[in-house]
Amino acid sequence: MDRKYWFWINNIPHIGNIKIRKILKAFDDDPKAAACAGDKELGCIEGITTADIAAIRDMNLRKRLFEEYAGRMADGNNMVFPFEDTYPSRLKEIYDRPNVIYYKGRLPSDDVKSVAVVGSRNCSEYGRSVAMELGRVLATAGAQVISGLALGIDVAAHQGAVLAGGTTFAVLAGGVDLCYPKQNFNTYVDIMRNGGVISEFPDNTLTRPGMFPLRNRIISGLCDAVIIVEAGMKSGSLITAAQALEQNRQVYAVPGRIGDGNSEGCNHLIWQGAQIVCSYDDLLAELDLDISDSTKTNEKNILLASDEKMLYSQLLDFSPKSLETLIKETGMSQMQVFQALLTLELKGLIKEISKNFYIRIL
Repeated sequence: MDRKYWFWINNIPHIGNIKIRKILKAFDDDPKAAACAGDKELGCIEGITTADIAAIRDMNLRKRLFEEYAGRMADGNNMVFPFEDTYPSRLKEIYDRPNVIYYKGRLPSDDVKSVAVVGSRNCSEYGRSVAMELGRVLATAGAQVISGLALGIDVAAHQGAVLAGGTTFAVLAGGVDLCYPKQNFNTYVDIMRNGGVISEFPDNTLTRPGMFPLRNRIISGLCDAVIIVEAGMKSGSLITAAQALEQNRQVYAVPGRIGDGNSEGCNHLIWQGAQIVCSYDDLLAELDLDISDSTKTNEKNILLASDEKMLYSQLLDFSPKSLETLIKETGMSQMQVFQALLTLELKGLIKEISKNFYIRIL
């Protein structure tokens, strides 16, 4: 197969994935055959217009795209096509596979369990903590953690995997050379140390709202299972869950409080039959992942003073606790508790989510 023809067919203006699939099907997945076809052959393909035929037959456009392909390869751009062995095998299974994958870093391994962790951008601190812990636990157990680098749940899952020294992959709704959103640039860089950033859109493609559903099918397609942490009834994460079911992936949801808008989508998924996430150990067992060390915190690797250890190990959890409550429960002075909390926060183990209210984040 000639790679430059695959690049060409994926970059013809106004010919999208659906039409590309029809063209490739008509020519046995050979875009070069489509390029050599006459008007009559192309006109027999359902949905292909005269304008599409003109674009396919446009030799100047073809020459320009061939030159662009050569330039991208010379610049070290990474791309992979469905006919190549390095194309992720899980994506080959889905009916609307991307016809090209651009990436920075590396691609997910076909031989390692992959789990997506996704959810609301406007998540609660509890949801953020759960997503981060899921990322850490899954990565420690050896899974590849997949998400979309969005604010909220997505970036927290990536950060948890990175903190564990694990492997995580971000699927973007724009070019892989453009971090979106920009606030997550540090995580974007961290991801590429052990994992990668993936997109079906070429470099310099700006993210637009309509691209997110396309991105979501790749997130679910790359995975064996998808976990929704927090989602409202109109959340894009529910699109990911629906696509996962279509792709025969297992769907899990983290339950939330009745009446909590950020959890309505998750609770609805559970009501419809999604697997409920009740504990990290149970989840890892369901996914056939190693639970030996995964759900233990990394406190054994962190030197903590006795005051800090009491607060961290026995009193703080993923629900906020006030400074006043911690003083009462420990019997320590306000200054002792405050100093211990400050040290734990500097070590990245807890977070002050509002004035004098604290939660664990690992």
